Amino acid sequence: MIEKITDWVRENEELILSTISGLIQIKTENTPPTGNEKPGQEYLYNFISKFIPEKSIDVFEIDDVEGIRDHPLFFPTVDGVERIYKGRPNIVARIKGTDSKKSLLFSGHMDVMPVKEKKWKVFEDPFSGGVKDGKLYGRGSMDMKAGTLAGFFAIKCLKDLGISLKGDILAESVIDEENGGVNGTVAARIRYPGIDFAILPETSDMMVGIETIGGSDWKASVDVQGPGGFGFGLELPNPIYKLSKIALAFEKYDKILKTTKSSKNYKADQFIRLLTFQLHSGGSNYLQAGGVPTNGHIYFWLETFADMSESDAKNEFINFMKNELKAYKEFEGDFPKFETVIRSLEGHQTDINHEALKSIRKSFLNINRSYNECGLGFACDAFAFKKVGNTEVVIIGPKGENPHGMDESVDVKDVLDLIKIMVLTAIDYCS
Repeated sequence: MIEKITDWVRENEELILSTISGLIQIKTENTPPTGNEKPGQEYLYNFISKFIPEKSIDVFEIDDVEGIRDHPLFFPTVDGVERIYKGRPNIVARIKGTDSKKSLLFSGHMDVMPVKEKKWKVFEDPFSGGVKDGKLYGRGSMDMKAGTLAGFFAIKCLKDLGISLKGDILAESVIDEENGGVNGTVAARIRYPGIDFAILPETSDMMVGIETIGGSDWKASVDVQGPGGFGFGLELPNPIYKLSKIALAFEKYDKILKTTKSSKNYKADQFIRLLTFQLHSGGSNYLQAGGVPTNGHIYFWLETFADMSESDAKNEFINFMKNELKAYKEFEGDFPKFETVIRSLEGHQTDINHEALKSIRKSFLNINRSYNECGLGFACDAFAFKKVGNTEVVIIGPKGENPHGMDESVDVKDVLDLIKIMVLTAIDYCS
């Protein structure tokens, strides 16, 4: 069987790469409060409906899921603005087994981060989908269109080879994972609860990710009691000075976070961080800079480990900031406003005793790839699988470079091996 699967992947390599390339060329950018996933989902539907019966393909929008907006993990806004989900469908394909006592899901997201650069270096077009030196390039190649399509190609392989399983096999493409969305995943988990196990093919360099960190984007806002402007003969309070002191406190807290001990799941010394993204006050160019401003803000990213609760992490951070800023007179009775602007992306830990991991381990060995379980140093939607749908999840994805950045790429060999691992895992776990 291993030889048949290997032969199938080799014979279908051109189709696999051209399909991924075609999807990358479709600009499915996540642009809060909305997104452009629909053209990509239509492309995916047109492809998979050739080998998956239409009755087995579920296309639904978030608000088609009854009660989703009342669910405690539904987070409706981004920086206080209501997210818009009309015209942004999820796709789930389900191939039922002969007794359906077990189920395995391959889950990926369709949305990608927006491109800032007009031209890239390796291929000028950021959405080229071009292949060079064993790498496939383009926005979303690594994060995560190659991984998403791998799950659907695994189903195609099973069907082409006539392999019938006892358990159910599902593959899905959800919307709005980027920018702290995750509501697409929440909707899919409510609609398909109780799936035994899921493989989430976010990039992991083909490591088996049994833990992820958490984090959230925050905003620190300050206002000053003053007229602003130029104010002849007046002492003008300045929010920029207050923001600079906050930024220095952030730098200090970042150093403290880096000393936080990680779990044993991390092979190397994994650390968490506070990353300052934007300090803004008084405009963005000279023509807007004609006077002292009266307010300003800092956007920043604050990370946590999986064993840290959101409330404890928040309290520790706020208490630190109160202690640091009390040394400055201008903060007396005027503490900055701190708020999260996206949901908290919680860390996750996989049950390492789950039976599916044994099947995954066998699959790696059967294609002569080393099997390594470890924690991964990024946040994603993995936490929602267990908390919403009671589905255990592990992250296994191809090696890639520059996610969210210029010349984003994914390793072609890893993508092909991932498909083999998915197929072999399905056969072993769901037979």
